[in-house]
Amino acid sequence: MATASLLALAAPPAPVVAPRAAAPAAPSASIVTAAPSKPLTDACPAQLAVKQAVSDTPAGWTPVNQQGSYPFQRVQFYPGPPADASLIVPTLEFKGQAGLHDGWDLPHREGGYWMTCSYGNTTATVARKLADDTDYCRADYDGRFQTLVVKHWSCGVKRTMAPPPWVRPRVGTKPPPRPGVKRVE
Repeated sequence: MATASLLALAAPPAPVVAPRAAAPAAPSASIVTAAPSKPLTDACPAQLAVKQAVSDTPAGWTPVNQQGSYPFQRVQFYPGPPADASLIVPTLEFKGQAGLHDGWDLPHREGGYWMTCSYGNTTATVARKLADDTDYCRADYDGRFQTLVVKHWSCGVKRTMAPPPWVRPRVGTKPPPRPGVKRVE
């Protein structure tokens, strides 16, 4: 007898499963929403390898094409592919001791939003489309440089993102009590 036949004889019989009744249809009034997409955080490549070439050499000059790796410097946001859209200006800007902080409120729009990662000493960038449910982005810039250099950035659904460390509690709210400290009156 062939090996396959022996294995089939040795296997336990498959259980008989009765067909399941179809689940009742959900009422049309109750809409189930998908979970928000995971926030995109510090996703720009730290370095970008770029090969720069002279496109139109002036008479009497010799082109010196360069190749190098350039450091990540900043993020920018667009209402569509960057080649077809204008840059979005931050809706919130806060300057603190640690540097500048920007926030972008992104109302829902058909087609969503795009972002670019820019790099120092080159005009080369990389771009990507953000998740369709992204409605907020923020960037924290390092205050040690004269030009804007991003330390951290993130984009996602605002209600699911942790508040940035530079946001102060609302006026009129008491800070939470410190654990282990009792007041004696």
